[in-house]
Amino acid sequence: MQVQTPKLSFGHIKILLFGLILTALYYSSFSWLVLKDWQREDYSHGWLIPVVILYLLWEKRHSLQATPSKPSWMGLLALLPGLFFYWLGELAGEFFTQYLSFTLIIIGLCWLQLGWSKLKTILFALLFTVAMFPPPNFLHNKITFQLKLISSELGVQLLHLYGMSAYRQGNIIDLGFTQLQVVDACSGLRYLFTFIIMAVLFAYLYKDRLWKKIVLVLSAIPLTLGINAVRIAGTGILYQFWGPAVAEGFFHEFTGVVIFITGLAVLLFDV
Repeated sequence: MQVQTPKLSFGHIKILLFGLILTALYYSSFSWLVLKDWQREDYSHGWLIPVVILYLLWEKRHSLQATPSKPSWMGLLALLPGLFFYWLGELAGEFFTQYLSFTLIIIGLCWLQLGWSKLKTILFALLFTVAMFPPPNFLHNKITFQLKLISSELGVQLLHLYGMSAYRQGNIIDLGFTQLQVVDACSGLRYLFTFIIMAVLFAYLYKDRLWKKIVLVLSAIPLTLGINAVRIAGTGILYQFWGPAVAEGFFHEFTGVVIFITGLAVLLFDV
């Protein structure tokens, strides 16, 4: 009995060739992404995004097989900007520009080889790759700074509602018996990006009107501010009973997990 070995088709050869080229182009960028960016607590969710993308592609496998491929030169509309952003990122040493170029190049190649009808089937999954990438540093710093100020102010307002005396100066909350500093790690940035990503995913899976999907995604912002303010106010309230232990160590991390699960439950309730 003779066993026939599968032969590589021209399509397989092209996929292999494109894969080798992309690996050579983005090896250093993605090494930084995995070894540096995803190690930061604010962006540790990045590890899960490739799994989600693979699931979204797998879910569309039957639609892809049923849709004929119609290669189109229109793919250059995404490919050429992707190459430009790659060159710009290399020139400026800015990783986010290179990350964005990766998404555009992938979309451009799929458009060129498969055509618009097939690309449209998997377009959301390809665009979802952006969720893996941290924003540029200047944007990260600006968002973090604003989140600290807003969360601090809302936390003080909640403390006033509780009946405690509290005074805010910048990101420092003076409780009289102690001062709480809302540092970068407590800004709520990790909640913000995670909730926005989850909201976008829920909106994609949520079969309803567009305006409801938009409201769902936008609700992630006040949700982040609200739960982070509750965490800050809760820390101030418990501080007077249990001391600095509530603002550091295991208890601090545990309350963060509880608050996150609560926020996720609220987001699911919106769906």
